[in-house]
Amino acid sequence: MKPVILFIAASLDGYIADEKGNIDWLTKAEGKGDNGYDEMYRRVDTVIMGRKTYEHVLLLMEFFPYSGKECYVFSTSRTGSDRHVSFVQGDVAEWIQNKQQESGSGIWIVGGTDIIAPLLEAEMIDEYIITFTPDLLGHGIPLFKPRAGQPKRLYLHEVKALGELAQLHYKRSDGLERH
Repeated sequence: MKPVILFIAASLDGYIADEKGNIDWLTKAEGKGDNGYDEMYRRVDTVIMGRKTYEHVLLLMEFFPYSGKECYVFSTSRTGSDRHVSFVQGDVAEWIQNKQQESGSGIWIVGGTDIIAPLLEAEMIDEYIITFTPDLLGHGIPLFKPRAGQPKRLYLHEVKALGELAQLHYKRSDGLERH
């Protein structure tokens, strides 16, 4: 099965965007090289994100950065496809579980919180690569929503200091790794 990889940046206090959805603060911290992006990107053939994340990517970038990958955007308001992505609806965990059965390398969860939450609840994220910035936002959109159920414990695979950034790479510790 294709592994599901969460590769994302967050403030030190655990937010992926400010209260208005802005991520401008991410570009202020000095990293090192590409902060591990290319290494992760080579490991995936499928990119998944929510509609708000997709719209933010289009605003920030001169060109679509995920060309050459299968790109899917979960949306309750859009269907079909545009020149970059296919829009999908329905149960996130079920849809991704079906996608994992296809041949290929891996699935990257770009964001946001509404995509991450059901995958976390269904215990479908195999790797958590989270790069923390030295920012304390105080409030905003959290990386992880409060959730019910049993606590989860992960296995620390690697820690990297990337300039002002700290990258933590965790893997599932329940013996269910699907690599």
